[in-house]
Amino acid sequence: MSFAILATLCRPSALLATHSLRYAFATPTVRRPAMSAAEAPVPPPTPVRPTFRIAAQPHPATLLPSELLKQCDVKHTRGSGPGGQHRNKVNTACVINHRPTDVSASAYEDRSQARNSANALIRLRIRLALQLRSQPPPTEPSALWMSRVKSGKLAVSESHEDFPAVLCEALDWIDTLDDAKAAAQALGVSSSQMVKLLAKEPAALELVNRMRASKGVGPLRDN
Repeated sequence: MSFAILATLCRPSALLATHSLRYAFATPTVRRPAMSAAEAPVPPPTPVRPTFRIAAQPHPATLLPSELLKQCDVKHTRGSGPGGQHRNKVNTACVINHRPTDVSASAYEDRSQARNSANALIRLRIRLALQLRSQPPPTEPSALWMSRVKSGKLAVSESHEDFPAVLCEALDWIDTLDDAKAAAQALGVSSSQMVKLLAKEPAALELVNRMRASKGVGPLRDN
């Protein structure tokens, strides 16, 4: 490179032009506008712990079916839906209302009035177990519970008439201790046995998981 060309490039005007060119081809910086309060992401609401109505002991779900029916109004109506002409002509459907709490349940899927009545009654007892908590709270396992536990394992079918009472007792303990594991220990069973019991009535497992979610604790799962 000749001395004349080098001298030309070193002139202040040439340096300024080179500097301007470099910035002319530079990628412009894009500034995003600040996010308004309305556009900001809204955190999910904190789950609220379920509230329960109070039931004086003995809890209605733990009463013998014959005793509970004394507190109820029973109505038989004609069934609806599939099932043949027999169901539509005969009052086979059953609706049972518990007068003190106004909790009710019904059954109409069977062509037999007797079976529908039995199904409606057990559904009523389960609803009472889900919606009402005993007052005063339990202090020791009941004789019924202990009769159902053998070597740390709880044995009760969801179709057995003892099931609503057993489920009710488990939910009372979980509500009292605010912890399913602590309730299982107090009742002499493992945590997995407690979860298996709750899973037999999906609404009960969902209820306990809502209680746990209100504390920021993960859900129970029946593996």
